[in-house]
Parts: sequence; C-alpha cells; structure tokens
Amino acid sequence: MANSEQKWFDLYERYTEKTKEFFNESKESTVEALDEALEKAKDSLHKTGELTQEEGRQFKAYLKRDLEQTGNDFNRWSQWIKTHSSPNRVQSGFMELTAKVADSGSNFLERLSEWAKETGVYHTGEIAVPGAFKCRACEGELHFEAAGRLPPCPKCSKTEFRRVG
Repeated sequence: MANSEQKWFDLYERYTEKTKEFFNESKESTVEALDEALEKAKDSLHKTGELTQEEGRQFKAYLKRDLEQTGNDFNRWSQWIKTHSSPNRVQSGFMELTAKVADSGSNFLERLSEWAKETGVYHTGEIAVPGAFKCRACEGELHFEAAGRLPPCPKCSKTEFRRVG
C-alpha cells in the first residue's frame, strides 16, 4: 500500500475517533447529536489543517454509510437473538435486560439507518471498512481485511457495491 493511501486511512480513523469523542461529550444518544459530532470532528480537523473541506465531506459520508450498515447488522442480530434465545438457559432478569438494551439500541440504530440511507451505496474509489462487498450489477464479491479503497468490480468493472458482511 502506498504511503499516501495509508495516511488517508489513518486520517479517516482520526476523524472517526474525533467523532466518537464529540459524540461522547454530548451525553445524548440521538441522531442529531451524532450529526453534530460528525460536523464538529470535520471542523476540528479542518482548523488544524489535517483535513480539507472536501475530505471532511467525504469522510462524513463514509462514516454515516458505515454506521448505517452497522445499524442494519445490529437490527438483524437483535432480531435473531429475540427469536432464538431460550429463556430456560438464562435467568429472566438477564433476558429482560438484554431485550431492553437490544430494543433501545435497535431504535437508535433504526433512526440512524433512516438518517443515513442515501449513503448506503459504496462506490469505487471510496474508503471501505473491513468486510465483504457485492457488486450491485453482477453480484461479484470483494473482501477487505483492513480499510481500503474500493476498486472497480473484478468481474464486470462496475463501480457500485453494497456491504454484505
């Protein structure tokens, strides 16, 4: 990997960390608080000269997209847990607490998912987090073990993907 590519990925990680810091400071777990944290992180890194306005716009879109995917994954997992857990295996208090946590997290992530729908598509050239991606045209797959830029589809050369794992 080229040194400039690594710097780009490191900067994305820094933007993610700054967003997390600002989100934690807000003491709220709302989509509005997250949007504000994304903006503050972008502005903070721009003021220090680490990030251009365009890079900040791109990083914000990438992070919203990645969070939306994670929200979708979480919703699937919580539904699976609700339908496949056996109350006989654990005490009822634990099950109630787990259900409450899953519901509150699920509701937040559902709102986050709705908020970020427009960024659910991954495009060639964008940063992608580790995972599997399918081409929207031919279903060809790409697998990332670390963050990297999406190349064109190796099967059909198209440029739009969805995250599948």
